[in-house]
Amino acid sequence: MNYLLSGFLSLSIFVSLPAISKEKNQKMYPVSSISPALLKDAFAVCRCYEHEFELIDYGKAVEKVHIVITILEENGNEYSELYLPYDKSTCIKSISGQSYNAAGLPDDKLKNSAINDLNYNSAGIIFDDIRLKQAQIIPVNYPYTIEYQYEIEHDGLINYPEWRPIEDYRISIEHSLYRIIWPENMKIRYRELNIPEGTRKEKQEEGKYIFEWNIDSIPAVREEAMSPRLYTLMPRVILGPTNFTYGGSSGNMSSWKEFGIWIDGLNKGLDQLPDTRKAEIKNMIGEVKDTVLVVQSLYKYMQKRTRYVGIQLGLGGFQPFPSETVDLLGYGDCKALSNYMKALLNAVGIPSVYVIAGAGSNPGVTMDDFPTISQSNHAILCVLMQNDSIWLECTDQTNPCGYMGTFTGGHKVVTINSDGGKLVYVPKLPVSKNIQKRTANIKISPDGSMQGTSKTIYTGYEYENISGELTKSPKEQEKDILGRLSIAGLVVSKFGYTEKQGEIPEVEERLDFASSMSVSKTGIRLFVPLNMLSQQVQVPTKTEDRKFPFIQRFASVEKDSTCFYLPEGYQTETIPKEKLVKTEFGEYHVQLVSQDNKMIYQRELKILEGTWPKEKYQSLVDFYALVVSFDKSKLVLKQKQP
Repeated sequence: MNYLLSGFLSLSIFVSLPAISKEKNQKMYPVSSISPALLKDAFAVCRCYEHEFELIDYGKAVEKVHIVITILEENGNEYSELYLPYDKSTCIKSISGQSYNAAGLPDDKLKNSAINDLNYNSAGIIFDDIRLKQAQIIPVNYPYTIEYQYEIEHDGLINYPEWRPIEDYRISIEHSLYRIIWPENMKIRYRELNIPEGTRKEKQEEGKYIFEWNIDSIPAVREEAMSPRLYTLMPRVILGPTNFTYGGSSGNMSSWKEFGIWIDGLNKGLDQLPDTRKAEIKNMIGEVKDTVLVVQSLYKYMQKRTRYVGIQLGLGGFQPFPSETVDLLGYGDCKALSNYMKALLNAVGIPSVYVIAGAGSNPGVTMDDFPTISQSNHAILCVLMQNDSIWLECTDQTNPCGYMGTFTGGHKVVTINSDGGKLVYVPKLPVSKNIQKRTANIKISPDGSMQGTSKTIYTGYEYENISGELTKSPKEQEKDILGRLSIAGLVVSKFGYTEKQGEIPEVEERLDFASSMSVSKTGIRLFVPLNMLSQQVQVPTKTEDRKFPFIQRFASVEKDSTCFYLPEGYQTETIPKEKLVKTEFGEYHVQLVSQDNKMIYQRELKILEGTWPKEKYQSLVDFYALVVSFDKSKLVLKQKQP
């Protein structure tokens, strides 16, 4: 479970200090005492963060936290808000708060009436055991300081809180400390990342181990375009149990194999269907022997009969609802729907494997030898074939069968069976499969107006850029087309979409369009924008004194071929030269070919995936700037003189 102070701490954060009680005129945390180095680039300064996590046994623990944050300006207000999610396994014992003015004099105390107890809904979750304590003090004048202390008791533990001294941009750290205490007869695990030497201190006393990490004076950092996730670059201590007890169930997390055994045990017996449903499925499949066709048929059946509903009930959301329940209700979360699809396949004798995965911003398993529940936030299914596998995303009612997309593509995941967990990769599409291919014909008139048609095929990951249009109304589709294409005065008279599903899906878009403004006329000349349909308009933000490496996460290709029909009585005066650029970040090629009264514009832009050191960032900016510049090129036509 995560406890957070808005935007600042997306981890369990709880050190035992006396309850807040200060003399009325006693100065605490004056802004004038903050080092200038910590004010630079900061919206807020964490003056003190002290967190103690004491394990009583494998299922019980006490957490205590003391946090003091100075808010320097309005942009830092989000750090003044306290969020404490809790469920049946946690008890919030106390919360106290106090604000101080710039001089450090006490201002307002947090009143009990200002602590709200709310339903907790996030990421589409609808049914949830989790509730939320929320509080905030916002003084009138800046800067101001907020102090919170709270204590939480756990009865059921499957994860231990991480320590991330800095977890957001524009907040500096004056002092941060993390302490974990556990009995000698227990085993825990920890992993240090980007931790300076000498940060950790250890001692043993009264039958307990005590480890403490302490860091002071970390300046704020600015967000940088295309940089890795901040937590991968900053100091971080990850802790995890070996044995654990949670929700009345006990397990072992010393390896992914052991953790997989626990997950498999939770799922036992939950993939059964009513006999009537089994009979229906067998009758529907009939004599079809092709496994791929059967999987496709049952996948579409599952999509039509169910919908995704976020559910976090019982065992912290680790155990799926029984397939019989999903069959009755027609909805479920990622675990329940994946388990239901597994049950449908079982009914016709096709084995499949339940998979826990990281999806979206969660990159999945990044530590092969250090299991934690934070390395997954999703469940999918895998059908093992003799020569290949079919991966199934079961929460999307329109997703093509076998297509995993950028949501989980390339992530390392954990397959679950009776032998335990096994690490594998979800396939990732190569650049050759992620293509936007456009062909267009545009007729230019002597008055500068134009009419055109285009056909654009989006495949692979490029499919995700257009597939949302398939479920929209024609009015919404037209609005999106007008917003997407940079053609002045654009009028779309006809459009349509055709989808081709599969492991590498495809959408074809066809447009009929016109404009009286896109081609400018000056005297006897017409100025024709060559790239009307695929123009690159953004250049990565320039960064002075860049601190971090940069990433392009997915590779893709844009291919354009546009045939311009020149108006009668005009001839070409200025033709942009061919341009070919090859870099480690991507490639760009553009050329014009003349054919009778036609001019054919050909363009290809290839973006490559990878990670590069900060020193190469300016070269990346230069590459994109060149693309933007040449995408603005114009063909100049001159009226023939008698």
